[in-house]
Amino acid sequence: MLTRMSAYSQQFPLTSQYLINPYALTPTLAGSTGYPEVFLGYRKDLAGIKGAPRTFKINGAGNVVDDKMWVGGEIYTDKTDILSLFKAQLSYTYKLQLEDQQFLSFGVWGSFYQNSVRTDNAIGIDPNDPLINNAAKLNTSALNAGFGLNYNWRDLNLGAAFPTLFPNKEKYTLNPGYYLRLQREMLLYGSYMFQVQADWKLQAYAVYRKMSNEPISVDISLLAIYIDRFWLGALYRNSGAVAINLGGLVYNGFTLNYSYDIGLGGLNRKTGGAHEISLGYRFNFNGNKYFDKKVSGEKRSKARKSRDLSFPQVQEYNYRKR
Repeated sequence: MLTRMSAYSQQFPLTSQYLINPYALTPTLAGSTGYPEVFLGYRKDLAGIKGAPRTFKINGAGNVVDDKMWVGGEIYTDKTDILSLFKAQLSYTYKLQLEDQQFLSFGVWGSFYQNSVRTDNAIGIDPNDPLINNAAKLNTSALNAGFGLNYNWRDLNLGAAFPTLFPNKEKYTLNPGYYLRLQREMLLYGSYMFQVQADWKLQAYAVYRKMSNEPISVDISLLAIYIDRFWLGALYRNSGAVAINLGGLVYNGFTLNYSYDIGLGGLNRKTGGAHEISLGYRFNFNGNKYFDKKVSGEKRSKARKSRDLSFPQVQEYNYRKR
């Protein structure tokens, strides 16, 4: 017989792909590269354990008014044994220029969540229990919202976001004793790109997460980038894992990134680690420097106009002098 109970687990699937795909960290970073982008991703956690979490994801963003306004979205499914979570999200980001090479971005988004429990595959649950009534699934859904701010100056990014702004407690259909609880989450992050040599850069990243009823999560990472096209890096997570990232710009706007999480100490060492891979595409991109930001069309047109006007003036002056 089912009874009322409470259980806590990781609220959303982890990822290290935000090193390459900023939108995966927060929608506030939509348009941070200047290009419309879309990413497909797959992650398998605890690879050595049967029924371990698997996540399929697609996200991306595109500009609707010059480089100022960006609209993005994300859809993912996360399945762990008899539990599954579906998320659909839409976001809006506005990028405001403060001074030369200084920008402040505002992001807001709304999210829909649906959580399911497969009671027909559960161990120790009687399908004839009147609270289940022979249902194969128990379902519940919830709406939530978030917002964030990001400050950008050249190669520096500092930001804060609330991915889930409101705490939810939604009951499952057919069984009021079980419920989906979304906790309020706070996210702080910072990154900086160092130019080491002509062909080498280093991207340093730090991410701080805090949710009610859960320990603080901290990521610290360093990515070595060669000719703005290929990269290799490492990430440390205080929950007891190290991730290795490897990837590059493949061809004509397509990028590929793979990461492997290695558990440190205790039980984490016996889980088989986690594999994550993502394939991205950058629209209107014809270069070969993935980490170079796009120069806005307005700036390009001004620079081109200045060069075009100066050349005839010099010629005319030389002609009169003769």
